[in-house]
Amino acid sequence: MTVDAAHAIIALAALFFTITSTTVGATKWMLVRVEERMDRRFVESESRWDARFARSERRLDERFAQVDQRFAQVDQRFEKIDQRFAQVDQELRAVAGAVAEVKVAVARLEGPHPPFLIARG
Repeated sequence: MTVDAAHAIIALAALFFTITSTTVGATKWMLVRVEERMDRRFVESESRWDARFARSERRLDERFAQVDQRFAQVDQRFEKIDQRFAQVDQELRAVAGAVAEVKVAVARLEGPHPPFLIARG
């Protein structure tokens, strides 16, 4: 092997090593860039997800507050209805007492009933 052939082989090896190291370096640079971009997008996506979750949680809390308020209103209505039922019960007792008094007064006016002649059977 001559010196020129050896120099050519060394030059080819150097060229191959240069191309390989450049390719590996570029690949590493691209992978680092992709990783940084993925991390940045993940952080952005996570912040959007957190904001969306916070909004839905806030809406849910507002909805629960509205439902609690409606339940309080329904409870107040039930209390009013219970009071009204108590008033109606008192009025019905008063009417029933008055009807009983009227029955007694009518029975006194009619006098005693004649005894039944035919036995019921």
